[in-house]
Amino acid sequence: MPAQWLFQPYPLEKRLHSELRVGFWAGLFVAFFLFFFRPFGTAYSGEDGWYFSSVCAAFGLVTFVVTILVNVFCRLFPRIFKEEKWVIWKEILFNLFFIACIGMGNLLLAKILWNVPFTGHNILRFQAFTLGIGLFPILFGAFLTQMRLQKKYFAEAAAIHPHPKVASENTPQDILLTGENQYENMPVLADHLAYLTAQDNYVQVFYWEEGVLKNRLFRSTLRKMEDLLAAWPQFCRCHRTFLVNFDMVERVSGNAQGYRLHLKGVEESIPVSRNLNRTVRERLEH
Repeated sequence: MPAQWLFQPYPLEKRLHSELRVGFWAGLFVAFFLFFFRPFGTAYSGEDGWYFSSVCAAFGLVTFVVTILVNVFCRLFPRIFKEEKWVIWKEILFNLFFIACIGMGNLLLAKILWNVPFTGHNILRFQAFTLGIGLFPILFGAFLTQMRLQKKYFAEAAAIHPHPKVASENTPQDILLTGENQYENMPVLADHLAYLTAQDNYVQVFYWEEGVLKNRLFRSTLRKMEDLLAAWPQFCRCHRTFLVNFDMVERVSGNAQGYRLHLKGVEESIPVSRNLNRTVRERLEH
């Protein structure tokens, strides 16, 4: 496995319905795997088939419940789980932590069903069993997902050809940006304003002045800035934390996380939320 691959961008899904779907399929996989392959010496005789099926289903349910609990944990630490900095090695490490949580859940279920004691030996044994089932799907799944999405978004981005529009004379060009602090305002021309990005309770504004890209911090929200710029149609939200002047977009690239917008003269590329891909394509091509 090339070391460079471990540092490739990887999508971090945070939508609730996606988390529930992942938990459901993971639990179903565990239940069917235990039932059909009977690993680690598990077996059943003909008369206790229903009991064995219910036990397999119970272990699948543990996987589903742990999936939901781990995703709740992720939401409590948003600074750690930021897609902009999420790469493959973090995804693999996180999933190993996820497997460890499932292993503890499985031991708890064994304690309830068969009074298996919580000892160091049993903890290691259940972790090894759980890792044996989940390690290959994690590594193989991460590889396939990253390759599939990178190919998909790279091809789609390459087919997008931005068509910057000349500002209409009827569109107001002088913008007065304002913040919540006293005397926090800045006049700027619409075609000099590059993009805005949210930073907690502040918005960082990037703009051109005498050929130099500068920035200024305002105490505000991106929603308020978006409302303020509503009269200028070239400004559009492309991400939860970014608002961009689409007239400055000169090309689009793609990776496993989705599209990236490249603005003329701006070194940083701007991420696009996957649920806004269609909107961004339409705005850039029409």
